[in-house]
Amino acid sequence: MSAAFIGCKPRVPKEYIQPRQLEDILYDYHVADGMAYAEGNYSELAFRRQAYREAALRKHGVTEAQLDSSLVYYYRHAERLHEIYEKLAKRLNDDAVALGATANELSQFGNVASQGDTATVWRNDRSVVLMPQAPYHVVSFDVAADSAYHEGDKMILSFDNQFIFQEGIRDGVAMLAVTFKNDSTYSQVMHIVSDNHYNIQIPDGSRKGIKHVRGFIYLGKGNQTLPNGTQTLKLMCISNMRLLRMHTEPPKAVDEADADTIVRPDRPERKRDDLPVTMHPEVRVGDNDTPEPHVDRQPPVTPPPPPGRPHI
Repeated sequence: MSAAFIGCKPRVPKEYIQPRQLEDILYDYHVADGMAYAEGNYSELAFRRQAYREAALRKHGVTEAQLDSSLVYYYRHAERLHEIYEKLAKRLNDDAVALGATANELSQFGNVASQGDTATVWRNDRSVVLMPQAPYHVVSFDVAADSAYHEGDKMILSFDNQFIFQEGIRDGVAMLAVTFKNDSTYSQVMHIVSDNHYNIQIPDGSRKGIKHVRGFIYLGKGNQTLPNGTQTLKLMCISNMRLLRMHTEPPKAVDEADADTIVRPDRPERKRDDLPVTMHPEVRVGDNDTPEPHVDRQPPVTPPPPPGRPHI
């Protein structure tokens, strides 16, 4: 009979919030923060966010003190908290799909995406919730280029972020690195400090060809513990993650037959023969296009009289 219990996890002590209820509270925290930001007027953001969070706690019949004490327990059992975060991330991802995130995922790039072949090369979860404890504080990716990549391609790491913090410094970091076929590597690092949409772009401007793409999104520990020793709630909810390969056509060579045509988007086409000639103010162009010598037409200057003689 005892063998049937091998591998079963002990239950969470009843004085703490149970996993399912904690997941629901954290989900409502996420919704509350989203509502606070959606209303604009950032001068009152902190007040609205706190009011919505308190409403979420009242909805579940939980006090802030109970939440704090429960978080202390879960932070000491990080594998339990990670399981909650995985379920929370799935709910956030399902919400994003229900709101049309998949269909509109390229709309933010405007006409750039429509000018070439754009593909999503992200093969991991679209949403993840990070917490300060390792190994749950980072999500990374490593993609080797294949025959679908072309010279001049642009790589874009795109995602939405929302912090759920009680206290502490928001210190997320995102990094994208591209290794080209000549083994040179270019990387960009972006600090994540607010709830916003982020994207990092690295183009193959020299048209060397892409060999490898790597990157990560990371949540630092920051100020995780309050002076009284209480653990603070620190979550970074990453959603709508995309790693895009955008292929754009190389610039077209100018045809010699069209070399005399100048095209400006803000002006109609004009032939070079129609353009006005800019002349030096001291040079006049005649009919035979031969510059005439400059003639000084100013009146002569009368020299001053010698000393001691009156000027008549």
